[in-house]
Amino acid sequence: MSEIEDSRLKLVLDTTAYVDELQGGFPSILEVTLRSSEVWHSTISESELAIALGRLDPRHPKTSQARKEVIALLEKRPAHRILNPDARIWREAGILAGTLARLQHYSKSENRRVLNDALIFLSAAYNGLAVLTRNVIDFDFLLQLAPFGEVVFYDRV
Repeated sequence: MSEIEDSRLKLVLDTTAYVDELQGGFPSILEVTLRSSEVWHSTISESELAIALGRLDPRHPKTSQARKEVIALLEKRPAHRILNPDARIWREAGILAGTLARLQHYSKSENRRVLNDALIFLSAAYNGLAVLTRNVIDFDFLLQLAPFGEVVFYDRV
């Protein structure tokens, strides 16, 4: 008798998915897909969300609630499903991001954004996962430069 291969979709969420969930723009049809998928998370997306926490104005009346929602979202991520790029991924992501920045004439301020995308992309690729994102521009370019990766694109509702 042969083993049955796990046919579930294996995804790592890009930061756009968290933002859309928090803002109510995540497509409901994808929520069903996620329930039947093996979902992974990245320390890179966590850091991008943490930057947002730091940027929130503590005097704004909605800041307290927004902070609670972001922290709750991060804390519900299971520790055994969090990817943390190793030294090889950091180095290769730096090269990939630099190449993309050069070819697309990105400004220096855009380098960190594309580096974060490359880190998520390569972490997913080297772990047999696809990235779930609505960031078509950067991830499409990453796919062109590194066609061994996989990306699932969606539109915000």
